[in-house]
Amino acid sequence: MRVMSKDLTEKLTFHEKVEVSRRLWQEVWRLNRNFVPMVVLLQMFTIAGSYIGIYVSAMVLNGLTKGMQMRELVYQTVFWLAAAFVLSILSGWIRTKCERIKEMSWDLISIRKNGKRMEMDWPDLESPYMNELYSRMQEDNNWGDGIHGAYTCIEDILFHLFNALFAVGMMVPVINGLWENRSVITYVYFGVLAAVIVIYAIGSGYFGEKLHVIMQRWPKNEPEKINLMWFFVIFNGITPENRKDVKLYNAKPLLEEYMIEHGKEFLKQKETDMARESGKKEVFGNVFGAGVSGICYFFLTLMAVGGSVLVGDLVRYAACFERLTTSIQQIISRLSAFLLVARKQSSTFEFLDSEGKLYRGKLPVEKRRDNEYEIEFCNVSFRYPGNSEYALRNFSLKMRIGEKMALVGKNGSGKTTMIKLLCRLYDPTEGEIRLNGVDVRKYDYREYMELFSVVFQDFSMFDFSVAENVAVSSEYDEDRVRDCLERAGFGERLETLEQGVGTYVGEQYDDGVKMSGGEKQKIAIARALYRDSPFILLDEPTAALDPIAEYEIYSAFNEMVGTKTAVYISHRLSSCRFCEDIVVFDGGEIVQRGSHEKLMEDEDGLYHQMWTAQAQYYRKEEAGASCSGAVKKTGTVS
Repeated sequence: MRVMSKDLTEKLTFHEKVEVSRRLWQEVWRLNRNFVPMVVLLQMFTIAGSYIGIYVSAMVLNGLTKGMQMRELVYQTVFWLAAAFVLSILSGWIRTKCERIKEMSWDLISIRKNGKRMEMDWPDLESPYMNELYSRMQEDNNWGDGIHGAYTCIEDILFHLFNALFAVGMMVPVINGLWENRSVITYVYFGVLAAVIVIYAIGSGYFGEKLHVIMQRWPKNEPEKINLMWFFVIFNGITPENRKDVKLYNAKPLLEEYMIEHGKEFLKQKETDMARESGKKEVFGNVFGAGVSGICYFFLTLMAVGGSVLVGDLVRYAACFERLTTSIQQIISRLSAFLLVARKQSSTFEFLDSEGKLYRGKLPVEKRRDNEYEIEFCNVSFRYPGNSEYALRNFSLKMRIGEKMALVGKNGSGKTTMIKLLCRLYDPTEGEIRLNGVDVRKYDYREYMELFSVVFQDFSMFDFSVAENVAVSSEYDEDRVRDCLERAGFGERLETLEQGVGTYVGEQYDDGVKMSGGEKQKIAIARALYRDSPFILLDEPTAALDPIAEYEIYSAFNEMVGTKTAVYISHRLSSCRFCEDIVVFDGGEIVQRGSHEKLMEDEDGLYHQMWTAQAQYYRKEEAGASCSGAVKKTGTVS
């Protein structure tokens, strides 16, 4: 069920209720198949032990009434009490096991969700729908107990189910007596009892639905947006990434507006409505309980007056009727609670059940010792999902192993899009990308991905050791890691780390080290070298550096890659001047291609215009740097 297509305040059809409940039950079973059988045993033993007390009380009273010998009465009492003790021991042992399973459910479902997010296709990760669904899923799991609530509901339902079954079992003599009598009053009794139970079931569902609607109510007729923004502020308002901006730009009023002002009066009214409806439900339940109990006690009294039951049996039947009444109430209530948990978990299940859109072929990628690979874009056009404009249009390009290519152009001209298509983060909207003449979609997805080592502008560091960040694995060749780090220019910094490549990245560790932006960039480049793929792609990973530093890194990297194919992307033309093949992008198309000298010959071309504009800026920057140097030498300012 696509939960995002329905507001949570909308009613579900009976079929939808069955479907979401079935899916929740399926997930509980998948997480640990031992839980339900163990809970069945637990509740059977627990209920059996509690009914032994009722049985023994009735037995003693009946024994005394009938004049049973004291020794026999004591023996039977000791036997049943010993049985109750054994059952309590078994119940305690099983309960401990069940609690461990319940606690593990949080970790197991979190592992499943994170695993799903890691294996999702890139179009899904960038999909607005999936991102909103993910936020909704986080919000749904922060209300109540998440999927943990399902375990509690199952325990309660089974407890009261066995409680009701044991109660009916112990009342068989009374039920048989009433049924054999078959008088009008018997039919009235069973009819009234059934009617009261049905009315309670309907009423409980009605009040439960009203409470659910109130719980999901949000102001300003924007339930999803307000809901998600309020959730963001409450749980993610201040983060390490945004706290500087919160301080410098005084974002506190904005955050408080969503946290307090948007919800103050509304939440006050919401709490009032919740209290009113909860009170109605409580009164309704009490009236129901009193009605059923009154009916049961009325007929028991008639039977006792008529001499149909002994005093001990009367005590036993009264206690059983009381338990049966309570259990019927609780079963209905807990089934409603289970449905609420199921609906809250619908966002999680839709996320877990989502399937990728990228076609995954099975053709193995040829392992060539000579690394003779050729990639060709054949009239490729591409639009991002939900966007009517093409990011690339009629794009054709051929790349061979050993070539050094630079992609330049204005922001949004299609450079990064081309890299994403090359790496199969997306598939073309039109046209084909071919590897050695074969459509790349026909190749095994994982094997094809291994052809590329990519360093994006927004590369990431993991909160692991330096070596694990380079190898992206807990198993690595330490000498090779060191070699890649030294080739990437991280050698000097590595020598200062006490634990070497085993040093953890990040201040959250007691012995962790905070890396600068430039140091992280070098580790990211070392990661690309360690993978040793035939194609190495740099998508402006040094954009935060000054032009001279970027040029030095790109030039040094060009020597590192050797005979591999290297593709450089930069909006700074001077950083890519060393490449013999420069491709100029504009509006999702190739408008120029050639060496720096050849492209500069066309004074009307985009490359010449961009180079001239940037060169003027670089001269000003160099002049400024020279002035700063002069001031430092003289130590005076005029």
